[in-house]
Amino acid sequence: MKKELDGVIWDLNELSFETPFPSDRGKSCSFFLQSLATFTWNTLRSFEDNPATLTQTTSILAGHSVSGLSKLDLLQIKNFGDGARALAGLIQEDKFELSTSTACHLHNYVGKEDALEWGVIRSRVVSLHNISFVPPTKDLENIIQNGFHFLQHEVANPVERAIGVFLFMTRNQPFYDANKRTASLMMNGCLMANGYSPITVLNQNSEEFHRELGSFYESGNANNMFRFFQKTIQELYSEEQYKSFSANSK
Repeated sequence: MKKELDGVIWDLNELSFETPFPSDRGKSCSFFLQSLATFTWNTLRSFEDNPATLTQTTSILAGHSVSGLSKLDLLQIKNFGDGARALAGLIQEDKFELSTSTACHLHNYVGKEDALEWGVIRSRVVSLHNISFVPPTKDLENIIQNGFHFLQHEVANPVERAIGVFLFMTRNQPFYDANKRTASLMMNGCLMANGYSPITVLNQNSEEFHRELGSFYESGNANNMFRFFQKTIQELYSEEQYKSFSANSK
């Protein structure tokens, strides 16, 4: 069935989005927290080209000092960890909602001292690097809230909905910065609230991710991005990769 949401279009036929280990909300959230360093490292490497190693990321999230990184590198890791823990708290308390207020709540952590403003929807025009498409600014808060309402009520599959949330947010850029990072937490909130395993973009796929994301920004056609995430889910929860995540979480 073809779906269209503020210029984002997708038509899924035979793609499967079931994460292999759907469980209950508590177990999914526990796995997310236990694997937080691995999720953070992959996310920031893929999204921001953050140079921290997995070992350094683990140390920073544990509150230890690390040398050899810029203040921004350190801030990104700390902020994302704080946002991820805030998300886990919402999930554990059954308070996660697909809403503008939840997105702003998470961005208040992720974008702190990094974005021009944090925790509020932007009010000025932004541009995307090397992309001709310009995200909307006029009535942006309503666009975001209406988009979330559409995804919540018109997209039945929780995994398809979660990926749709990520793509809708990244193309519309509700914040001045840290949009992909915040969108990834909202995506995982949708997954874990429904008992599904969290997902991230693996570091080794970052080049493909940015290439497909750039094409999606320009056209609004999300089919290839959905295919990318389908492949990501299959790789992320392959037996070998799942063992790696589990080992690094100990």
